[in-house]
Amino acid sequence: MVLALAPLAQADAGKTVPATKVFPFLESMLKLSPAERARIKVTYALRRDGKPAAGVKAALIEASGARTPLPIDDQGRFERLPTLAQLQAKAQLHLDVPADAKFGTAMLLDPVLKPSADYDSHDLVATVEESNSAIRKAAGAMALLAPQMEGLAFQKAESGVAIFPNGSSRPLPTEAGAVVFEPSQFKGAARVRLAKTPTAVDYYDRKK
Repeated sequence: MVLALAPLAQADAGKTVPATKVFPFLESMLKLSPAERARIKVTYALRRDGKPAAGVKAALIEASGARTPLPIDDQGRFERLPTLAQLQAKAQLHLDVPADAKFGTAMLLDPVLKPSADYDSHDLVATVEESNSAIRKAAGAMALLAPQMEGLAFQKAESGVAIFPNGSSRPLPTEAGAVVFEPSQFKGAARVRLAKTPTAVDYYDRKK
């Protein structure tokens, strides 16, 4: 799920950009304990004209002058992120791009769940609830404006059912090619079984 898009108008050759501007929200998320953010993964992707910006070289520059390469994959995603200490020390990011190039960064939130055709629904419920809690805590005073994840979307799983302790089952809805599980709609479910192992698992927000 893409949560935010930040423009990088100054990310041109020979200039550096404060890392906190390139990676908004990361410092707040890293201040949470590992247990509080164990079920949510935060990544960032470089964008140009709304598309992934691949082939760009990036390096983090610390106050001491130390440079740490931050590799970017073919989808524009940063494969490594600054640490909390580096962000708090006002590290800068340098992008090796033409002087007139303009970029933006998209922050993406993903649930920490391995694709599977069978899940314990309690684990799915905990993923949604704990992820929402982490987002609210990291948002601080802006918690009321933070996104609320309503469930999980299993990409290209074709179909699925929620199975209850008494053996009964209910089909899961599908939307935009994904099977959707919303805990509020399947209270008491014991397991979730899908027709196929999903290609990916994402958060679901019906407002999107």
